[in-house]
Amino acid sequence: MTQPKIDVVNSTTARETEAMLKRVDGPVLQIGSRAQIVDRQENRWRNLVQGKRFVGMDLEAGENVDVVGDVCAGFDQLDRTLGGERFGFILCSHVLEHTKKPWVAAENITRLLRPGGHCFIAVPWVQAYHGFPHDYWRISFHGLAELFPDVEILDAYYSASGTGFDVAYKVLVDGRIDVARTPWEVEAQLFQVLLERDRNQAFLAEQAKAGQRKLLLARGYMPVTLVNIFARKP
Repeated sequence: MTQPKIDVVNSTTARETEAMLKRVDGPVLQIGSRAQIVDRQENRWRNLVQGKRFVGMDLEAGENVDVVGDVCAGFDQLDRTLGGERFGFILCSHVLEHTKKPWVAAENITRLLRPGGHCFIAVPWVQAYHGFPHDYWRISFHGLAELFPDVEILDAYYSASGTGFDVAYKVLVDGRIDVARTPWEVEAQLFQVLLERDRNQAFLAEQAKAGQRKLLLARGYMPVTLVNIFARKP
C-alpha cells in the first residue's frame, strides 16, 4: 500500500480568514461576541463580514452583543432566543473550551445552521488556564470532528498565539485537507521542543533569575497552539 504524502504548508490567519469569508453567506451568528479588552475594533468579526446581517450572542450583555443567550441551553429555548432564525455562517472562536457541555453547544450550532451553511470553530489545543469565567477543555482536530459529525470539514489548520507573528500551518495528505487520515502526531515534530535534562534545568534557572518561577514538570515544551476548522452543513 502506498504511503500518503504528508506536507506542511505555511499560511497566516489573515489569509485563511480572507479566503473563508469569500465562501460564506449571511445571516451571520457570532457565539461569544462580547467585546474584550484585547479586541481591536477593525478586526471584529462584525466588521469583517460587512454587508451581511450579523447577530452577536453572548452569555452577558455588553458591547457587540445583540442577543443574550446560552449556546448550551436546550435547543427550543435557544431557538426562541434567536427568533427561529437559521444562519448561513456561524462563528464560534475561543468559546467551546469555556462551556460545561461542548457537545451540546456543537449540536446546537449544527442545528442552527441552514443546509449549505458554514461554521468556523477555533479552540485551544495547548494553552494555559484562562477563565471566562472558567476553562474546562482542550480539544484536538479529531475531537472537533467527533463534536461535529454532521458537517463536512473543508479546511483545518493550526494557528499559534503569543508568538508576536501571524502564523498558521496546514497539514495536507496527498495535497488536500483530510482530517480522518492526517497523522496529527506530526505536531510533535512541528511544535514540541525536547530539552536535555541539564539544558532544561539551566532554562528554568534562567527563568528564576528573571523573576519568573517555573516548575520542573517535564522536558517537553510547546507554544500556545490553536486548532481551527471551517466546515459546511450538507
